[in-house]
Amino acid sequence: MNSDERDYSFQEIRQMLAENAIQLRELKISQAQTDEQMKKTDEQMKRTDQKLEKLSKELGNIGNNNGAVAEEFFWNALKNIKEFKGIKVDFADRNVYRKKGLLVDEFDAVLWNGSSVIIVETKYKIHPNLIEKIKEKKIPNFKKLFSDKADHKIYYAIAGFAIPNQVAEEAKQEGFFVIKQFADSENIVIENNEIKAY
Repeated sequence: MNSDERDYSFQEIRQMLAENAIQLRELKISQAQTDEQMKKTDEQMKRTDQKLEKLSKELGNIGNNNGAVAEEFFWNALKNIKEFKGIKVDFADRNVYRKKGLLVDEFDAVLWNGSSVIIVETKYKIHPNLIEKIKEKKIPNFKKLFSDKADHKIYYAIAGFAIPNQVAEEAKQEGFFVIKQFADSENIVIENNEIKAY
């Protein structure tokens, strides 16, 4: 007889069953504690998710408000301008929205005369990817949506309270105007003398 085939006495079997019953009770208690902890964790995660959602909305609102402040500031500085770095301005429009088929776009400010259009993209803070977005999306969209301006020279400008030097230099290299707030005042400064018509 090998050791695995040993005969157990009634007393030994009873002892093993009692030990198993104790282990099962301990396991059930442990499982109940784990379930209770999981329930508390789930409730805490729900509260955390709700707080994160609220914070996300608040941050989004702050971002939107900052953007609206920037748009308002630069619009007020541009709306009555008669000349933009040597380009005569006859008309100025804000939040110019146009839809043609499935193509839809909006332009923060558009200044124009009989032969030139200046499109101004306004942000509170100008991010590096904006230049590429303007070149690849905004300019082509404007040309498609405003075919009545096809014979106009189209210029682009970026305006913002915070424009990193590297981004400003990249914008100038692309021939864009760069519009900044002038030294803590209500005036603006328009930079770039080597502009490019698109």
